[in-house]
Amino acid sequence: MKNYIPQRIEEMKEYQPDTSNPQIKLDANESPFPTPEKIVRLLRENICYSDINRYPDPDMKELLGSYGRYISVSPDRIVAGDGSDELIALIINTFLCDGGKFLVCDPDFSMYTFYSDFAGCETVRYRKKNGILTDFCELSALVKKEDVKLVMFSNPCNPTGVIADRKTVIDFVRSCDALVVVDEAYMEFSPVSQSVISETEQLKNLIVLKTVSKLGLAGLRCGFSVSCKELAATLRKTKSPYNMNSVTQKAVSVAMDSIEEYRVNIEKIKDGVKYLYSQLKEYSDKLGFYMPESSANFVYMKFGEGDEAKSLHLYLKERGISVRFAPGSLRVTAGTEKENRFFINAVAEYSDNIDSRKWK
Repeated sequence: MKNYIPQRIEEMKEYQPDTSNPQIKLDANESPFPTPEKIVRLLRENICYSDINRYPDPDMKELLGSYGRYISVSPDRIVAGDGSDELIALIINTFLCDGGKFLVCDPDFSMYTFYSDFAGCETVRYRKKNGILTDFCELSALVKKEDVKLVMFSNPCNPTGVIADRKTVIDFVRSCDALVVVDEAYMEFSPVSQSVISETEQLKNLIVLKTVSKLGLAGLRCGFSVSCKELAATLRKTKSPYNMNSVTQKAVSVAMDSIEEYRVNIEKIKDGVKYLYSQLKEYSDKLGFYMPESSANFVYMKFGEGDEAKSLHLYLKERGISVRFAPGSLRVTAGTEKENRFFINAVAEYSDNIDSRKWK
């Protein structure tokens, strides 16, 4: 039988989220808190009036108006997608449809290269210093050297939690003869916002990605791109006409107009990150990991040589705790106070028994 599957697609690895049901889930950077009661009440009052027998509003007037008020940007510079993932794929396929090199940092959000591989892009990788820090002067030089057409990186970074200051990012964008996409999915958790959204009208080569997933609305799958009018119009031209369903449009609109309900939980998550960071520092020398200060809703543990990250990951898994594992590192989302304490206690047990582990 003839193989109809393109070779590069056949060779791609399927992205497989953890579908297990752990006792404590700290692996997906979601909010651990349930939807505020006021939002639940508003959703009940509004969702039932959505005309789901009709196609959704292709212009998303209510949704873009609500989100535009939240970020103080006019709706004609915002494009909504089925999570940031759809927008990442849309941007890559739109602006690299005629070829051109795509630059990503390593480590960074894995879906950038997932979608660039799917699109058949030529990808250039910038290796971060010690796997943590980005030298933006080096990054700018690499853009010029490789004649890169599109750059994409997260700020704060997923998975490290490290944030680049606003001026550094703006200077980098200005230095590039390339389109630059800054993914600010975690900016709400930064102690001091370094967002460059306010520059998107003036910098014609800048797109900022945002999402409501980390605020507590991950199940609705809604993300946004913010840019100058010309870039936004281009993305509206290439996206699917009805890419955001009526229920999600209404639900996110309601939530954005009551965003103060989420701010309390955001502050709790920030406190959780501080707690995890301060407690884990006590074990960094013994377990052999480095942990940068985080401006996101998680902490990042970068281990040295050996299998310590894998061993600790398995130990936690046996105790019903799910964290994100990558070779040589663990990323731990801040949970509730109880979940955070449970996790720290498990790390303490692991550390106390480090010489007598039989599960390794």
